[in-house]
Amino acid sequence: MARQDSQLPESPVFDDNVLIEMYIEYDTACDRLVSDPARLLSFAEDYAERTGQQVEAAQVSHRLLNLRKLGEAKGGLPKLRRAYHGRN
Repeated sequence: MARQDSQLPESPVFDDNVLIEMYIEYDTACDRLVSDPARLLSFAEDYAERTGQQVEAAQVSHRLLNLRKLGEAKGGLPKLRRAYHGRN
């Protein structure tokens, strides 16, 4: 059920380039980012500061998950290049 008193648009137009850039900077897997409320809130606030848009953390989470599903080849989130220190 949608909130009737919300002042934010139902689906804001995100700047995917900014989201992808931030995702790489944060170097945190998408699932971990969206499942940790504190990290997600910090990410959403950082996005809002960079773009001047008013967004809720849930909206950012939804867009990040959609970008992950899209995949890097189609303009979505890239795979993070991480050092595994000897692990496979």
